[in-house]
Amino acid sequence: MNEFLSLFLIEGTGLVNIMLVRASFGGRREKDLYNKYKDEILFIGISSFEDFPQPPLNPYSGKYPKDEYPGMFPGFLHMIRNPEKVFPPFVKLLLMSQSDFSLPYPSAPMKKKYDFTFSMSDHNVATDCVGWAGFAKNWSFMYDSLKLFCDDGMKGVLVASMNKQGTKACSLPKNCKKGQIVQTPYIDQNKYFAYVKQSRFAYIPQVHDASPRVTTQALMNDVPLLMNRNIMGGWKYVNDKTGEFFNGIADVRDAKNKILAGIEANKYEPRKWVQEHYGDAIQGKRLLKWIKETFPHRVSLGPHITALFPAGA
Repeated sequence: MNEFLSLFLIEGTGLVNIMLVRASFGGRREKDLYNKYKDEILFIGISSFEDFPQPPLNPYSGKYPKDEYPGMFPGFLHMIRNPEKVFPPFVKLLLMSQSDFSLPYPSAPMKKKYDFTFSMSDHNVATDCVGWAGFAKNWSFMYDSLKLFCDDGMKGVLVASMNKQGTKACSLPKNCKKGQIVQTPYIDQNKYFAYVKQSRFAYIPQVHDASPRVTTQALMNDVPLLMNRNIMGGWKYVNDKTGEFFNGIADVRDAKNKILAGIEANKYEPRKWVQEHYGDAIQGKRLLKWIKETFPHRVSLGPHITALFPAGA
């Protein structure tokens, strides 16, 4: 049941009879398990992977009918701007996703060495970042952005844009000078956070990303976001306290200049804002309240249970 996430209790002794479905079923076995237990277990969808519950636009992903998943579950935790265009009226909705939970512990700031960080994936380095991960991370747009950033003399870090052996990396634009852009292999989370904290902003060019955990992670490290306004999920994390949007390559430079000016003016309060709105304690209570009010006939949650949060990768 690889695509199912269990809901654990924050206080309690075990699991509850609720499962979160974060992507399309991986095969017949998973669909059979769902049909077998759907009357005993409350299955809820959750925004976590690509365009789910809508079919993925990634050409390297498997496809399924447009109407297969939006009405399959009685409830859905989503990050869709206009959910009424996707879900049938009988599906109970809550604006919530996996990236609302499991925020990193706040740590000490570091001296700024870079203008931006971007989190890639090393899965397609051998094909020069063309493939499933390259599409998911919008590498072609990142490449065009680098042309502008390097032309403006910016310094940045492209995490996981190099293979694990350190022998091959995704190609950079020719106008990026030696040492201007740091490329790393896949690194552990603490090393990644160190690069984030040494950067002025986190760059989020993705579109088909339902729950980008790098967004709330950057905010918890007190780093604002420069985000693609067209992103599937994560848009709710950007406001006048946390960062700026861009619409396309035509206004990336203006948006970049705006966020750098805002940083210089101490405009943003990313950590303060995200701590006031997200994390296990806040969103766990909100999720518990919604579950108890929306599906009282499907679950039995005693008074000792104070919050619920999703567990799993």
